[in-house]
Amino acid sequence: MTKRLKKTLKESVNPQQLEAVNSIKGPVAVFAGAGSGKTRVITYRIAHLIDKGIPLGNILAVTFTNKAANEMKERIGSLLDLDTKELWIGTFHSICLRILRRSGKEIGIRQDFAVFDNEDSLSLIKDCMKESNIDIKRVNPRSVSKAISDSKVALVSSDEYSKIAGNGYFIDIVSNVYSLYEKRMRENNALDFDDLIYKTVLLFQQKHEILDKYQELFKHILVDEYQDVNAVQYELLRLMASKHKNIFVVGDDDQSIYAFRGADPSYMLRFQKEYKGSKVIKLEENYRCSKMILSAANCIVQNNENREQKKLWTKNEDGAKVKLVVCSNEKDEAQKVVQLIQDQVKNKSRSLNDFVVLYRINAASRNFEEALVSETIPYQLVGGFKFYQRKEVKDFISYLRVVINPDERVSINRIINYPKRNIGAVFVKKIEQVAYEEKCSFYKACNVLLEKKETVARGRKGLKEFIDIIETARNTLENGTLFDVAKLIYEKSNIVQSLENEFPEYLAKEKIANLGELLTAINRFEGGYDRKEPILQAYLSDVTLYTDLDQMNKKEEKVTLMTIHSVKGLEFPIVFMAGMEEGLFPHYLSNSKKDALEEERRLCYVGFTRAKTELYLSYAMNRELYGKTNKTTSSRFLDEISEDLIETLRISLVGDGKSGLRKQISSVNRSKKDFSKGIKVEIEDLTKGKIVCHKVWGHGLVMELNEIDGEYIVKIDFDTVGERMLNYKYAPLRILEDSEDSEKEIDTD
Repeated sequence: MTKRLKKTLKESVNPQQLEAVNSIKGPVAVFAGAGSGKTRVITYRIAHLIDKGIPLGNILAVTFTNKAANEMKERIGSLLDLDTKELWIGTFHSICLRILRRSGKEIGIRQDFAVFDNEDSLSLIKDCMKESNIDIKRVNPRSVSKAISDSKVALVSSDEYSKIAGNGYFIDIVSNVYSLYEKRMRENNALDFDDLIYKTVLLFQQKHEILDKYQELFKHILVDEYQDVNAVQYELLRLMASKHKNIFVVGDDDQSIYAFRGADPSYMLRFQKEYKGSKVIKLEENYRCSKMILSAANCIVQNNENREQKKLWTKNEDGAKVKLVVCSNEKDEAQKVVQLIQDQVKNKSRSLNDFVVLYRINAASRNFEEALVSETIPYQLVGGFKFYQRKEVKDFISYLRVVINPDERVSINRIINYPKRNIGAVFVKKIEQVAYEEKCSFYKACNVLLEKKETVARGRKGLKEFIDIIETARNTLENGTLFDVAKLIYEKSNIVQSLENEFPEYLAKEKIANLGELLTAINRFEGGYDRKEPILQAYLSDVTLYTDLDQMNKKEEKVTLMTIHSVKGLEFPIVFMAGMEEGLFPHYLSNSKKDALEEERRLCYVGFTRAKTELYLSYAMNRELYGKTNKTTSSRFLDEISEDLIETLRISLVGDGKSGLRKQISSVNRSKKDFSKGIKVEIEDLTKGKIVCHKVWGHGLVMELNEIDGEYIVKIDFDTVGERMLNYKYAPLRILEDSEDSEKEIDTD
């Protein structure tokens, strides 16, 4: 090891991390708890391998995000002062795409195949259902799409599906659509996201000489987030690592949260059985969270039974207790969270980038968006509408896709009559008829139809315009730059004029600006391009694999809103976890299944451990969801947190939210404990200024007592929810015998 790297390692890693870095022979599993430096370990291990003389091209590192892959490359390049271009570092999808571009022809996959995103795939599935006379109003195309996706993850082909899945109305539909879908995908010269990994596994299974080639190429395999691999990913890794067995996996079974994608944490747990003689290393020192936050997270996850025993610890400061915010409804919750953010920015000089608001389901974002907008606070919604999914952007990208792959019918359908060219459904049917008669592609049939004299004049004119744009762009691509092609489409397609005619001025400007940003992105991509594959092919591949996390912008000050599933791998100084209610978190669908409930608990643990210094938990006593308002109860996860780690924060909304924040930490924070110690409240106890304890809302100050129609109605100002009017006959109230507690004063200013 060179002196420079040795010195850097000594200064940068702890003993357990160093052991992981130095264990470069044979299978190794690293159980890396949240914030324990797993990315650092992988980065330094790769640097160590290179330093030991392993060629860059013989190292494969698989990550779960493009962001992580790019950061890893940059850090390795900086450590060793070298160009990391030859390193194979990327996501499963990007690695497999490269393999299929190089070797897919061995199983009949053309090198110039298109990659369908989820929207393209769903569109084709709908077409297949209509072609099969299946009513898409009765059978949800998304359900069919998921069934096909799940089959590919489980390595089940369209031919095998009906034999394995059994019988039934829905199964028969999926079986028929799956077969037709695969046929249409071949005709489109396209693969979907699942195909990228699935077809690579098929390539290795069917062509042993190809597998042997990549086994020799990837002598050292490193895998990040191994707890989240699914069946097809596991098989891919197993095949590639089976020869040299130099496989190094890093993960944390406590953070396995993608069961809906087929992720199976048991692969991590049984690594030692799968790979005989493997070494297991545990990283349990957390460098991210305060002691309070980490202890609360440990309280949650230790209730799971199916896990590798470990307990994270940290040298960080104790920090503040976890704050609990009880709210009357979902709007109250959003407003209180926003006021807390405003208070931190005003009084503690926090940046908006320091805050993230997490929620269990996407539908919960709306109230937070409205509250932030009302206070003119900028925010970014991760998991919302991606830039490359905006219609005007996707339309433009479709032109580029047809330029490189004219057989790709989904994109042709999207743009052949956009902007309007008088190519209606009847004319499209004529093209399809020609394609059938001539046994050629749809695009070639367009050219054949142009040569026919009887072709309707209006349709001919529009079709000629479309073909001219595509052919001119194809010629430009051969002789010019990618930006030249994009600029030509921008000018010749009339998309800009169409947007100006179709939308109000303010909206048209926004959409045209998006196209301008797209041209800028293309120009920037071309400026830094240094790969061997054709540039347009490479650009479209990158665009298709673009993820929510890639669009996060840390340069502009914005509050971040995202689901807890999306926040994996990120960290923020201050985290708000909203909707901590039974039925929402844990989700009601997990209540009857132990494995599902354990995954919900892991999801909660992931949310907690994103916080560096402060963690706020909130729940609403009433929540409107899907058009219906229900009374709620607090999440069982709140009860699993040790009482000395959490405190209830009383918040009163003030004015317009900009004039300040009245808040108070209750002196006794866990109402259940106090309630069980207290004695039943008698009418004579309910005097003004008396402290009482409610079973759910905790401590409150008696404001007044009135008799109305023979019923005693008491007005109490609670620490957690403010003033409430309660019927004495039914209210779960107790009074503490401890005079010290009873005499505590609550500020009601």
